[in-house]
Amino acid sequence: MRLSTTDPVRSQRPTGAKDLLGKVALVAGGTHDQGAACAELLAARGATTVISYAHGEHAAARTLATLDGYGTRAEAIRSDAIQSGDVTSLFEGVTARHGRLDIVVHAVGAVVHKPLAEHTDADFDLLIDHNTRSAFNTLRAATRHLADNGRYVVITGALAGAGPYVSAMSAAAKAAVEHLVSATARELSGRDITVNAVAPGPVSDSIYPATDIPFPSSARSRLGQPEDVASVVSWLTSEAAAWISGQVIRVDGGTA
Repeated sequence: MRLSTTDPVRSQRPTGAKDLLGKVALVAGGTHDQGAACAELLAARGATTVISYAHGEHAAARTLATLDGYGTRAEAIRSDAIQSGDVTSLFEGVTARHGRLDIVVHAVGAVVHKPLAEHTDADFDLLIDHNTRSAFNTLRAATRHLADNGRYVVITGALAGAGPYVSAMSAAAKAAVEHLVSATARELSGRDITVNAVAPGPVSDSIYPATDIPFPSSARSRLGQPEDVASVVSWLTSEAAAWISGQVIRVDGGTA
């Protein structure tokens, strides 16, 4: 299913510099929390912004309405990042409709908070599918469809060395993504495509409210918010970050 806005509502809200006018951005998992915050910043900068989601049409419609207010074209497309066929169709459709693809943000993931001994086979499949497989699918598609000088950013999670607050299997699934980022960044360097990961610390959102997060507060005495992560992702898509690639950037307020 595809929702779209072709006649954007004019908005009087301040949107900042329109440095992404003429660019096309795709945010996988862009209908809620950190993904939605990223999509909003990209739309505010003038990019045609496509958000994808595996489920939750109401959330997609709400986010699309928010993007609509920035005066740029936006779409919400149902596509499961775990399914390679869905991802292939998503990327082919975006480039066919808009003529190009300049920015890909991957905001799909899962965490299981329990000791390794308590993990089930289903937990393993969940973590590998939602973290490693989904990122592999969008990054592989990005290598085929991103324009030269493009940007790929994946939001991962606390790094493997972040102590006892992330389970071993969660850390392993996310560490695999970080190594994938590093290797692919070298592969795409000849096309001036940057590939980076953003690793948030504890973030309070609709999936993990502050009261449910088994993390200590950060050195800044508060939990992170989706906007804290999105601002770094947005910067990595800018020309100011053109010389940064293959990196994993912590956004944790000094928690680690």
